[in-house]
Parts: sequence; C-alpha cells; structure tokens
Amino acid sequence: MKTSLKLLSTTGIAAIFSASFSVSAHHSMSEFDRAVTEEIAGTMSRVSWKNPHVLFEITTADGTVYLLEGSAVSSQRRRGLTGDEVSVGDPVRAAGWPSTRRDNYIQVNHILVEDSGVELLVGGAREPRWADESMGGNRDALAASRPPDTGADGIFRTWSQGSRAWFFTGRSGYQLTPAAQAAVESWDDIADNPIIECIAPGMPALMGNPYPMEFVQEGDDIHIRFEEFDALRVIHMGDDVADPETVPLSDLGYSVGRWEGDTLVVDTSRVGWHYFNRSGAPQTPAVRINERFTVREGGNRLEWIMTVEEPDTLVEPFVFDGYFVWKPGEEVGAYECELEEWASTENTLTN
Repeated sequence: MKTSLKLLSTTGIAAIFSASFSVSAHHSMSEFDRAVTEEIAGTMSRVSWKNPHVLFEITTADGTVYLLEGSAVSSQRRRGLTGDEVSVGDPVRAAGWPSTRRDNYIQVNHILVEDSGVELLVGGAREPRWADESMGGNRDALAASRPPDTGADGIFRTWSQGSRAWFFTGRSGYQLTPAAQAAVESWDDIADNPIIECIAPGMPALMGNPYPMEFVQEGDDIHIRFEEFDALRVIHMGDDVADPETVPLSDLGYSVGRWEGDTLVVDTSRVGWHYFNRSGAPQTPAVRINERFTVREGGNRLEWIMTVEEPDTLVEPFVFDGYFVWKPGEEVGAYECELEEWASTENTLTN
C-alpha cells in the first residue's frame, strides 16, 4: 500500500485551473494533458536548474521515479525563484499535467516543500494549491526589485513581449500550403524539435521568444540582443550595406534597416533556417521578412508589424501586428542553455 504517494486526477474542473495558469515553453504543450491534474508525493532525488527547462526528479515511497519539467530558468528568475528553495532530500508534494507520451513525466506547476511549508509556483501558476505561503506567483518580481532605468532613449532599451506571438506555435491566422501542412502533421515535437536540444531558432521564429530583447546602437548598425539562447541579430544600416544576394545563408538571415521617420524598417532575406514557426512548418531560402518597429505611448510601447512572404509555405503573405512593452528595471539576462542527459534517457517515449 502506498502511504506517501497520492495521485489525484481532476477532469471536471479543468477550466477553472486553466484560467490561473500562464505557461511559456520552447516546445508545444500538446504533449501534456491539461484536462488532468496529477499529484505526487515523495522525496526530491535530483534537481537541474538550467535552461531550456528546469527539471525535478521525485522518488516516491514505493521507488517510482517521476520527472517533472518546469518553466525555463529565465522565467523562474523573473518570478523571484533561484533554485535554492528546494534541495535533494527534501520531502515534497507536486502537481501538474501528465505527459501523454512519456511515462511518469509531468509538466509541473506546484511544488510544496513539506519541511518549510512553502509552495513553489514553478510552471506559471498564479495561486498556490495547498499552502498559505508561496513563492513564484509574481512574474515581474525581478524587474520590481531593480531601480528604474533613467537613460532609456527611444527604441534603444530593453523590451519585453507584450502580445504573445502564437503564430510561432501554429496557433494563428495563416494558411499553409498543402505540402507545408503535411510537414506539420508529420512533425514530432520531441524527436524533431531542435530548440529543446539547445539550438536557437532562426528567423522569423526567433522573434516569438517570451523573454526580453534589447536594441543597442553599434556604430552605424543596430544590434538586437535576445535573452533566449543568448542570440544576437545584426541590423545593417548606413552606406556599407552588402548586396543581400552576395551574402551566405544563415539561420538569422541578412537584415537591412532604414529609418522612415520614427519607424525602424527592417528587411530580412538569405535565411537558411528550415522552419517558419516552432511547430514544424517548413521554410525555404525564398522567405522574405519585413518588420516595422515604432515607439508609441510616451516610449512605453514598441509596436511591431511583421510581414512574411514564403510562397512554398504560405498561401498568402502573413501579417502579424504585435507589440512589446517597456518594464522599468527589466534586463536581458544570460540564458546559457545546457541539456541534462538524464532528462531524456530515463523516460520511456511512447507514441
């Protein structure tokens, strides 16, 4: 008889729980059954506090081993969590969404550290499940702890995502060609996804990242520094811009910028990255990307209109009208993606 392991499934109230969760991840959440909440209890046997996802291993009283995946370190840091809140050997209780493809694998949202009585909200939950005392519910805790920026100037500051770019995960209004749709249907989000192997996405998918980016003037050019994967985009400006057709293909392509009044206009071509989005839609070097960045609302909002032309993937050009926001005190942090081998070798993958 299991004495310290408790399993609880809740299907009838899934809508209540889904309203209080906000999850950002680098691969599709379709692997996890969000209509079911599974609870386990046991001892924390391993902790990996690394990007692209924090991982926890819990061993129950009968020796069953569960692997729990939480949001990236970048997200945890912004909630005020450092990884020091839980240690190997701690008795814990956890709750999250079970995988439909991997045995004993859970997308974790809550971890209760029994000895301290503190509940850690590690997957995007806003409210605790069990305890009165919790940590991690404030997604802007880190920015709030810093002094406001005083030298911000127009576009040249750190911007956080305002509108979620769902099109990068296949959830927005564009029509794929039959060949592209067939590729998406055959995509395996675990086996085929380079992002969960710490390979940074190329353009335009890089722009769908959930973490801050900073515009920096570097000579005549403009650099965009991304927290996700520590990526760097170079926007070539001025008189020494090369003919794009002479530039080798690269994952981010070759971006040429110009100012139209207060709007930064960027045209990107020569993209060698093979995917239009983060869900397996293919892409060829024929892709052309136009972006328009305009600072509005007294400098607190960066409007972003992106138009993508890719005749082999899209039935018609796709236009995304989004925006970024300025959060005083926010910074671009180090990402330092590093795979944890035991995350992939000790779980059975099923179809």
